[in-house]
Formats: sequence, structure tokens, C-alpha cells
Amino acid sequence: MNKKFIYIISCITAMTMIVSSCTSPANDLMKGYVSKVDVSSLEPIDENLKEAILNFSWNMFKENSQNTGNLMISPVSIYTALAMTLNGADGDTKAAMLEALSAKGITEEDLNAGMKSWISSLTNDDRIAKLNVANSIWYRNSFEADEKFLQKNADYYSASIKKLDFSKEDSVNTINDWVKDSTNGTIDKIIDNINDDTMMYLINAIYFKGDWKDQFKANNTYKQPFNSPTDVIDTDFMHRRGDIGYLNGDGVTGVILPYLDEQFAFIALLPEEGKTTRELIDNFSALNLIKLLENKKNANIDLSLPKFEGKYEDSLNDELAKLGMDIAFDPNLADFSLMSKSHKRELFINNVKHKTFIRVDEKGTEAAAVTSVEMNVTGMPMDVQKVVFDRPFIYGIIDVTTGIPLFMGVLENPDAE
Repeated sequence: MNKKFIYIISCITAMTMIVSSCTSPANDLMKGYVSKVDVSSLEPIDENLKEAILNFSWNMFKENSQNTGNLMISPVSIYTALAMTLNGADGDTKAAMLEALSAKGITEEDLNAGMKSWISSLTNDDRIAKLNVANSIWYRNSFEADEKFLQKNADYYSASIKKLDFSKEDSVNTINDWVKDSTNGTIDKIIDNINDDTMMYLINAIYFKGDWKDQFKANNTYKQPFNSPTDVIDTDFMHRRGDIGYLNGDGVTGVILPYLDEQFAFIALLPEEGKTTRELIDNFSALNLIKLLENKKNANIDLSLPKFEGKYEDSLNDELAKLGMDIAFDPNLADFSLMSKSHKRELFINNVKHKTFIRVDEKGTEAAAVTSVEMNVTGMPMDVQKVVFDRPFIYGIIDVTTGIPLFMGVLENPDAE
């Protein structure tokens, strides 16, 4: 697996978010495909799809945690990119993808409608924080894409669509410029070059920036030891004492910190002494996480949290194959016939690439993620509870209403480069 980490951070989006709409910042994409589905006519996300996304999120996080060192993924970004791809799948390939998405028994129509309704609820214009979710499809000018497939992704994912001459070097820059714009410059590219047999890219980008409801004071940030798996590191810790959401149970101690927009929050989970983050992940589930959040209690906490910033990159082919959709990567078996006008079984997924960025400081959190699918042809309130994240821990940014994590990560070394 291709993985590369520079420094890692996790956040949970909550109270103060200024949210932009689910549209692409690129203005030159094809205008022929615009959404014809009125989001106000859709029902809110139902329990079945919410459970599917939660299960996929933890399953993907568990598979990705087999990598060593710091890591961070955006399960929602991955899910969205695969949901768009699902609209072009058929037969056994479609069934395998639904299984990998934990959506077996959910119709494609219900999945699309539920995703549109939920994402729209997160990205309305009334928020204080900034949350942008953008989708795009780019395909080779010689490839005849199926119009129903393209329109469906425009309808439910507000996907911007563009036909490009992939043989020109500018095509790489055009796609990467869209990625950079969609992530506010935090992720500058998702592709390095385009192979001759690459026909299409389906890309999701998520960008979040929110201030803490209760900010850390900069003059209360100072160095203290962090116990990484290999040595002890002196790194900057932020400190705050007061009434904080306390998480405890199932071998976990943690906190939940709201942003100004309380739809989102940051969580940090510390395994019990003697246990590693990977052992916790292996023995934990989406249900455990939901129960932990439901049993949150406010407590007077003396909190010490590392200040960190990081980037992460990985190919998710192996993880997704283990979740059951290995057929989608097999050029001899994959069926994405609904993507082409001819409906030939000529496409397969060559690579699902994922990149993330996070920064956690005294003011708040900034995080971004991009997922590309490359299609190739053939406690106790009166007591002070001290919580110090001075050893490897899990973190995330969640939608408080559903409990669905937008980002999830592991911090093993806050000074890693």
C-alpha cells in the first residue's frame, strides 16, 4: 500500500462552522448536467443508511489501521466517491460494492437520496463554520459516457462533469486545480499522471474549518512529554480546565469537544493502560462508538491535548477488497457497464486513492480529504478528572446528530515528519 504521513491531526466538526454549498468551485465544468432533484422533497437519512455508513466507517478505519504510524482517513469522502461509482456498476460487481458499503438490502435509489439529504443537511448556508463537500467526474474525450449515469450523479451528488483530452499534460493540472480549490489549498493534488488506459476519475473532496466553542489559550500551550511507541518526545500540548464532555467505557477514556456549530465535535479516545490503539480498534465497533457517545457525561476536566498538523496518503484497494468488493478491481470480472453508452463490460477500478490533511491548534480545527476512483478500461462532575493524551490515541470529527465520523485517525507521534 502507498502510504505517506507527515503529521497527523483529527477533529470533530461541531459548533462554529461556516458552511458552503455542495457545489464545485470550478466554473469551467460542463453545465449540461445539473441536479434535477429538489432536496426539500427528500426524507432525512434513515436508520438503515445511517447504520450502513457507521459500519463502513469503522470497518474501513479498522482495515486502514493495519498500516503503521500516524494515519487519518475520511470515511464519508470514501463512501461518497464509491456511492457515485456504484451508479455505474451492475450485476455481481454492484452487489459486492453494496456489501462493502455495508448497504446490502438498501436500494441504489434510497442510498442516493439518503446521501443527498444528509450531506445537504451538513452543508446549509446558515452554519458558522466552513464545510464544503464537492464531487466531480472527469472522463476521456474519446470515451462515450452513459448520460443516465452522469445525470444520476449530478442529481444526487451535485457532481460537476467534464470531458477532457487526457493525452494533454494540462489535464492533470486541471483536475488537481479543482482538488486544490475544493480543499482551500490544503491538498494540492490527487493524481500525478494519467495512463493511456484510464478512462474516468470520480472524485470527492471535503473541507472543514471550525473554531472551538471554548478555545484553548495560546499562553497555556507548552511542551511536555508524549510517549510514542519508540521513544519519548517533547511536544507542544494545549491545556484547558473546565466543564468538558467526558467519555468512559469499554476500555476507553476520552473527551468530546464541540465547535461553535454544535452539529460537529472533536473526539479523542485513549486506550486503557497497557493497550495499544490498534488493539482498541480491533476490539471496538461502530456500535461501541455510538454507545460511548450516548453515555457522555460532563465533568470538570483538566485536559492536555497535543497540538498537531498532518497529512496522510494511501491507496485503499487492499482495504476495499477485504471488505468484499475485490471483483471491482478485477479487469476480467468487474461490471461497470452502466458507465458507458455502449454498456460494454470494459471498465474496472484501477485505484482508489485517498489523501487527508488536518491541523489542530488553540483556535480550532482545519481538515480536508480527497478520494479519487480511477476507472481504467478493460465520570464525576464535582471532582477534577485529569485526562492527558500523552500516548498514542484515536481521534475523529463526527456529525453529532448521526454519530457518523467525517474523519478518523490515530496519533502515534505528534512530531512525525
